[in-house]
This record gives sequence, structure tokens and C-alpha cells, in this order.
Amino acid sequence: MLVSSSYCYSDITYGVTQNAAAMGLSWNMTGLLPDGADGSLPYVKVDIHGLTYRYTMVKDPNTGSTVYIRNKDLEGSGYILEEQDDWAVGNPGGTLQKYVRFPYTSASRFGSGSIDVEGDGEIIDSNVTYNYRLEVDDRLMLCTVTPLADPACPGFNQALLDYLNQLEVSPDDPFYDEWVQANLSLNDEEGEQEVEETKVPEEKLSNFEKELGGENTIEDLVNTNQQRIFAALASIPKIEPYYMIDIPGGEYEETLTLEDTSLPDNPRAMRNLASDANHKKMVRSQYDREQ
Repeated sequence: MLVSSSYCYSDITYGVTQNAAAMGLSWNMTGLLPDGADGSLPYVKVDIHGLTYRYTMVKDPNTGSTVYIRNKDLEGSGYILEEQDDWAVGNPGGTLQKYVRFPYTSASRFGSGSIDVEGDGEIIDSNVTYNYRLEVDDRLMLCTVTPLADPACPGFNQALLDYLNQLEVSPDDPFYDEWVQANLSLNDEEGEQEVEETKVPEEKLSNFEKELGGENTIEDLVNTNQQRIFAALASIPKIEPYYMIDIPGGEYEETLTLEDTSLPDNPRAMRNLASDANHKKMVRSQYDREQ
């Protein structure tokens, strides 16, 4: 059973897993929950908020036992989820079903699960399902697939630089002059920086350490106008040269000449007019006869 709703840039889906204990009394959460529940996909968020289980206990009424349904905590020691059922002495066993609800908890914390028995007794016909909420951030998913889709996307600057490095700019592109000027400006800035670094060795050492630290961004390399030009080039992979075609102006002289002549009357038209007059006369005669 799935119930889905959406708002803004996210899609939210509520669902229930298959029987986790179908193959035995211990299980792995991988494969039970949607892809990305382990945090491997940045645009997917899965929270678990419920547990439903049912099993049959087969035991001797003269002995007691305890049953635990639990999941290990991947972000700490112990268990993120643990339910306890006590089967005391005198209880002959039977079938038990429980519905457990708890606050939304990230599925990435849920480790392997199991049904454990302490004491005498055997578990048969076990069924364990989890209730979860799946949230997919559409904008972040688009950014993950195509970082150039939005300047606000994480990794947009690096993706833009990679794109520009492999872009072959043609002189026919309308942005070609700006492209050349941007590169010349960039070279000038780098040249000035090299001169300043030569005069101040300490500053050169500081900049070198900054580059090694990976703290430099595209804002340190290009100005706002250059970023606007690069963004325009990124959004237009290929500019057709017909944008640059000039149509020659001037006056266009008339090349067709019509000679004066007399146009004869159309006899077919005259016949049509006569037919129309006869038709109207016949119709009119019907009304005149009735009067």
C-alpha cells in the first residue's frame, strides 16, 4: 500500500516493506527499503516510523521464555529498536501480533534485524514489516544528475569549469569576443598576481598553502561579468552561425510590368446572373400566387 503527496520541490511517499523475516529470524535492511535509504543518494531521505510483527510461539507451559524483536544501531552501540515479549511459566504459547509506532527515525541508522529467543521455545510463522516515509528532493536530484541545471546546485562551479575546459569556442559564436576578453582578463589577473607574489614571498607562500588546501573557488578566479558569460555559454552548448548573418539593405526595384489592355466581359458570369434572376423570379411567383 502506497500513499503519495507532493509540495514545492519534494515528493513524499509512505509505504510498507515486505516481510523481513520471510527467509529466517534474522535479516538485512538492504533491499527492504527504497534505494538511497542508507544515505548513498543525497536527494533521498527515508525515515522509519513503525513496526508491525506477528509470530507463533511453540513452548512448554512449564518453562518461561522471552522474545526480542530488534535492530542494531549503526550510529552507536546497542539497538535503535527493541521490542520485548515475555512468555511466562504457565503460558502454553500461541500467536502474537503487535503494532508499534515511534517518531520518524532516519533509516540510515537501522542495522540488521532479528527475532531472538531467550529460554525454551521456538518461533514459527514470523512476519515483520516496517512503515517508512520516502522523501525525494526533485531539485537536488536534478542537481545531482546535471550540476549545470542551476547555479545554486552544489558543485555548479566545478562542473562549469569542467564544461568550459572541453568547450570548443568558434569565431562564429556571438560570445566569442567576450570569451577572448574574459581569458585575456584572466591572464592579466594571473600576471599581476605573479608580480605581487614575486615582491612578497610570504604572500606567495600563503596563496600556495591556500591552493593546496583546496579553499579557492571560482569567485577567486573570475569576476561577476565573466561568470555571467560562462553561465551563458554553459546554457547554450552550440550557437548556430545564422544569428550573425547580415541582410543587405537598400531599395528593391519592381521587376514585374503589367501592360495596359482591355479586359473582355465574362459571358459565364452574365449567364450566372441571368440564372440567379430567373430563380428569384420563380420563388417570388410562389408567394404572389398565394396572395
